[in-house]
Order: sequence, then C-alpha cells, then structure tokens
Amino acid sequence: MTAAASGNQAQFAPRLSAGVQLGEYVLGQPLWPLRIADAYRANGPKGASTVYVIHAAIAADPVVRDQIIAGTRIAAALPEHKHLVRTLAAGLTGDILWIATEEVDGSLVRDMLVKKRQAGTAGFGARGTGNLVTGVSQALGEIQHGALSSESVVVSRNGRVRVADLALGAGTIAAMRAGHVAWQNSVAPEIQGGGALDSYADVYAVGALLYEALVGSSLERGGPRPSDVVPGTNTQIDEIVARACHKDRDKRFGRVDVLGEVVSEALGKGGAMQTTAVPTLERGLTLEQHVARTSSLADGLSPLASGAIPVGALAEAAGEPGPAASGNLVVDRALAAALSDTAEKWLISKGRLDYGPFSLAEVVKQIDKGDIVAGNIIMDKDTGARSDVGSHPLLGPMVDAAKARLDDQRRAQAEVKVQGKEKTRSALLYAIIAVGVIGAGVAAYFIFNAMRGDDKSKLVAGVSKLDGAKLNVTVSMPKVPPATKHKAGGGGHHGGGGGPGGANAGENLALDLSDDSDETETLGMDKVYAVYSSHGAQLGGCLQSTGSSAANIAIIIDGPSGHVTFVKVNNQASGALYNCISRQMRGMNFPTIHGPRTRAEFDINL
Repeated sequence: MTAAASGNQAQFAPRLSAGVQLGEYVLGQPLWPLRIADAYRANGPKGASTVYVIHAAIAADPVVRDQIIAGTRIAAALPEHKHLVRTLAAGLTGDILWIATEEVDGSLVRDMLVKKRQAGTAGFGARGTGNLVTGVSQALGEIQHGALSSESVVVSRNGRVRVADLALGAGTIAAMRAGHVAWQNSVAPEIQGGGALDSYADVYAVGALLYEALVGSSLERGGPRPSDVVPGTNTQIDEIVARACHKDRDKRFGRVDVLGEVVSEALGKGGAMQTTAVPTLERGLTLEQHVARTSSLADGLSPLASGAIPVGALAEAAGEPGPAASGNLVVDRALAAALSDTAEKWLISKGRLDYGPFSLAEVVKQIDKGDIVAGNIIMDKDTGARSDVGSHPLLGPMVDAAKARLDDQRRAQAEVKVQGKEKTRSALLYAIIAVGVIGAGVAAYFIFNAMRGDDKSKLVAGVSKLDGAKLNVTVSMPKVPPATKHKAGGGGHHGGGGGPGGANAGENLALDLSDDSDETETLGMDKVYAVYSSHGAQLGGCLQSTGSSAANIAIIIDGPSGHVTFVKVNNQASGALYNCISRQMRGMNFPTIHGPRTRAEFDINL
C-alpha cells in the first residue's frame, strides 16, 4: 500500500472492510474518499482494480442513482484512451451501489496540492500545470465529464495523467442538485442554475483546474492572479484562465481540446513565460499598437492613413508575390514586421468553434483564399484581445478586397459556364438533327429490305438506363431490443467489520449495462425514426462505399444530451462499414429527455 493510501485512511472512516465481496470483486485497503463515493483497492476477475462504493444516502436517491448508472453505461462503452481510467463493471450488492474500474495507480491531484500547501509551495509550476491540463483536455476532447475537479485526476509515479472518475460525473452533479453534496467552484454557473451538461461546462471546469494547479488554491473571484504568484509567468496565462472561466458560456473556448492546445502552447512551449529576448513582433502588442509603435519611426506619418490596403501589399509582406505596396509606409513597415513573425499566436473563431493557433502569415493566406471572412473573430491568445476580422483596421480592407476579387472570379466563372451551356445546347441540337436524319435513313433502309422479303436476321436495339444521381435506400422503423432482466448471483463473501448485513447481505445483483428496466423515460420510436430516416442517404452511402447491401444497426441514445453513445452494426463494433455508420449515427442530434437513455434497433437496405 502506498504512503498516499495510508494517509487517506487516517482522514476518513471507510464504510466497508477488506475482504468484503461485491459481485466478482473482493475489496482490499481503502484508497481515498471522494465527493459521492469511497475508493478501495480490489481484486477482480482480471486482477488488480479499483472499486468505488457510492455513499449510502446518495445510492438511496433514485434520481441520483439513475444518473450514476447512466454515466457508468456511457463510460463503459468508450474505447480505451491513455488519459482515461477504463470503467469495467457496476453492481448492486444488497443496498450497496458500486462501480469497478481498472487499477488506479498514483495520487489524486487534490492530495498532491494539499501536500504542496503543507510544504509551503503553491501549485505545480508552469511546466507541470501545462502537462496536467494537456492530458486532461485530450481525455475530454470528445466526451463530457460535467463535474471535473482536482479529485477527478490521478498522476502516476512516472507522470502519466488520467481522468479517474468519468463514470461519476453526471451522478456528482445530480447529487449536488439534490443537496447531498455542496456546489464547488469548479462547476460552471449555468450548471448550478439548472442548465444541461455540455462542452462549455467542461471548459469552465478545466479552466478552474488550470487555476488551482497554478495557484495552489481553488478558483475564487477576486483571488490572486496566476502571473502574480507563479514565478516566471506573464499575464497571458491570466487571460486564458479568465476566458475559460468566463461567466458567459458563449465567451469561453468552444471545446476542451482547443483550451488544451492553447495551454500547451502557453506553458509547455513558453508562450506565457517571461523572456528577455524580444521577437520581431513584440509580445503583448496588438497589430494596432504595433502600427502605432512603428509610426514613431516614420517621420510623423499617420499610422492608419485613409485608403484601402490592397491584398497584394499584405501578401508581399508575407513573402508571397503580389502587386505594388500599399503606399502607406507605416502600414507596410508594421505588417512586414508582424508577418515576418512565425509565432502561432492567433485563433480564429467561426460560430462556436475555434481554429488555430495560426501565424499571421497563415491568417493572411486564409483571408486571401476566402476561408476567413467578415464575421469571423481573430483572437491574440497571448493577450486575449478579440476583434471581428471584417472590422479590423488592418485586416478588414484585406477581407473586403479578397471578397471582391473572389466575387469577380465567381461571376466570370458563371459567365463562362453559361456560355459553355449555350454552346453545348447548340451542339446538342445539331447532333439531334443529324441523328434524326441518320435514323430516318436507317429506318427507311430496313423497311425497304423487309418489304423485299430479306431473310437477314432482324436487328434488336436495347436501350439501358442508369440512374446514378439518386441512391434508393430503405430504412425500417425502429424496434426496441428486449431488456435483459437483473439476475441474482450466488452467495457473496461476507467481510468483517463494515460488511453489509441483513437478509440481503449475500445477494449480488449485477447491473447489465444494456438493461432498460430502470428507465424512467424513453424516447418515442417515432421520434427516433424521424431523425435517422432523414439521414438515409448518408447511411446508404456507407453501404455503397463498402460494397454492402444491408445492415442491422443497434444504437443507444443518451437522454440528457440526445447524442448516440453506442453503436453496433451487424452485431459488430469494428470494420469499415461500422466505422462509416458509427460516424454518421454519432453526428445525429435526437430530442433530449429526462431518462438516462433510449435503445433502438433498425435495418437499412439498398
């Protein structure tokens, strides 16, 4: 047993004793207490593992229990990930609700920070925090946790970062809403107000973890700025935390993995670190400020003289061929200096998604191609400054010029296409006339030969038609797969001390993760059909691309989010057909419900 485990035993009184059997798992020594459960070492059918025993009052609440079971199902269906602890099983033994995962080897970030505070140090430092947040962000790139905190993450002896309690996320939020557990500062404000769990809530939680790992204490309004207490860092890290934990969800980063990339650039590669070298484009200055700085060297010329800045001037500054310079010495000098800096510090927001980071030269090229347009937001990740590209004093004229040029190209292409169609119609008309004349001659020839009693074999013309423009797909109505009822197991092993007692003490009821018997609400099959039938062409395209003619598809739809979390195709979860159909199904949005999930099964045919 590790020293960390020994310390935790002194901090809480475990409910169960070593030797108690829960399902196929025999408990060992206690590890640590969590918000809604106690963790134990255990020995299972595949060796060493970890078992979480849910607190009795929480397990007795049916609403919270349903959320825990739903979260366990989702976690158990996920593929293996190097930064996630895999969920193995769940069960109900007597009145004890438990979840089993693979072995958790290491220490909780929560406990590591406690030791650092006791030793008089604050947090993990810039590099250590960068590695921590990068690992967590990769784990949550495609899934939602909901209640991530410093007790959710474990770091092994060799520095491996893993999210350990994914199966408990939704249940922890439900327990907080029911009043069993106090709200924590790492939970987004909209979640505390009753909102649904989504990626924006996880961005807030990861931002709170970033703050806590840097400062050493939990996120608090009015608390110390990270740049003030973490040696060697600058205010860029303050801006990242402020955006990730903004009270307005729409002003946060759109995805956890985007936040992870920004933090990795800032802390892992030194972007938020104090440096003595000054790059060509001085860090901390916006483009406008750099123009103003450059203008002091240009004999009093106005930094933003009137007149549009041609695209060619920016392209030349970026090293690309283009027409003559803009004629504005200050602007040309500023842009040349800015574009010569290859630092990838610019993010582009399109809708609710962030792209990048890009260098300014890459932004210029994308504007020139029309990939970045007015309405997109450009953000300096060093300072957090945001601006609409279309109204930016330097980039705005370039956007307008690129749009005008691309519009001219499209009009020219449309005119060429129209002219081409007219020529094609004329040629087709002449061809039809010629074919008609030839056909009349051929018909006259055969009629003449027939009247002469020619004994030659008659010619039979066959006309075939291939309609490749439409893919005919048949999609069946869904059916609900039969529920698997709970089965009572054999007599459980009785442990000493805190083992379960009473008449049900030896009864193990394994929770089948595909069971429907505990649902409080399911989605109507007509609503399920309305969604996936509208994607029949895409599903049929999967059949056509893999050479298949039919498929049986089984899915599980998560109730609160409306997203498909489990897919099987022809009772398989691998192969080209599965990959294509799974990608299509997981991209669909079904109506949300209060129940944990809905299962359905249907067939498609070409």
